[in-house]
Amino acid sequence: MAIGRDTFAQGVVIRLFRAWSAQVDAGHAPMERLQEIVAPLDLPDETAIACASLFELIEGHLGRRLIRESCCSRRLSPDESALLGVLRVAPSLSTVAGTAAVPHGLPGAIVWAVIAVRHALGMVEPDDSPDEESHGPVPACPFSPRIRTEALHGL
Repeated sequence: MAIGRDTFAQGVVIRLFRAWSAQVDAGHAPMERLQEIVAPLDLPDETAIACASLFELIEGHLGRRLIRESCCSRRLSPDESALLGVLRVAPSLSTVAGTAAVPHGLPGAIVWAVIAVRHALGMVEPDDSPDEESHGPVPACPFSPRIRTEALHGL
């Protein structure tokens, strides 16, 4: 059942990210909207704050805005996929060493923010044992800027 809980939590994180990003883009304070999303889900009050902090920390670390998919899309933007990847692996990362999933490591503040988000959402602790994905080099950061092919093809 933990897998179902984690899948639910990932969906909540993406929904919160999209709402947070839209509010910030519109020049609004995002916390009220995030609390509106979290409240009916009976999640702890700190869920919205922990997620907003995580999003801000990642954007600050990258020095750019994260790109979101449209609010109702079932697809994930490359940044949203990377965000879920960080959410999955950050608790087992060292701040100095990376893995294949996050080759440059993560600042301690981001690792702690991920742990707070995972705790607030009741996500199970990740398996710290290495997996097949953690072997070998990865050519780029999972948050690297990418050209959206859908925009190029008019989709």
